[in-house]
Amino acid sequence: MKISGNFYKLNMGIAGIAAGTLMLFPKEIKAQSVISSEKQSEDVFEKVSEISPQGSTGKTILLNAPSPDIEIMGVMRTAAIVVDLSKNILYKYDEFGNAQKAYLVASGKKSSPTDEGIRVVTHIEKYPYRSAPPSTKRRKKPWDYGPRIICLETIDPQTGVKGKTGEFIHGNNNPNSLGKYASLGCIRMDNEVIKELSTQVKKGDIVILKRNSDL
Repeated sequence: MKISGNFYKLNMGIAGIAAGTLMLFPKEIKAQSVISSEKQSEDVFEKVSEISPQGSTGKTILLNAPSPDIEIMGVMRTAAIVVDLSKNILYKYDEFGNAQKAYLVASGKKSSPTDEGIRVVTHIEKYPYRSAPPSTKRRKKPWDYGPRIICLETIDPQTGVKGKTGEFIHGNNNPNSLGKYASLGCIRMDNEVIKELSTQVKKGDIVILKRNSDL
């Protein structure tokens, strides 16, 4: 098919205009791209900042919750709790793996960071923790732990071997520490929240502590 000279000139003219537009407004296009990127960053910050120590149920927040699924001894399990140590956010899940609520918490400070890994709920202790061994800190200074402690033990996902840990999930004696790296390794929560959460977990439930890892 023969292409007429006028048609060719017309198309070349349109292409030239488009190219000229890109040359004339590269700064504007780049600026729009930067603004878009900044807006996305702001949105992410706003999503995190919406999470409170008392708990948040925002749809976007829960949709971005980490997966609670974990393989233990070749069997897929669904964690009841996942703590994102990189953001100090604790997520609570139902038995089907749906995120129900997100809480702002405190975790281990730089000199005593919370260990990553898989934990198993062993039992719940109540203030003033008279059932705890006499030599433990929670027996000597019960006010440091708030009204409840969700006691945990470690578990090796390959062998299933369990071990002791001094890192639990409990209340606090300093609400201003929530959202910060402030503890000796434990996960601190709002005192009213830990009372509620302690009724929603049971012995044998899985807890995942992760910090930008593939756990």
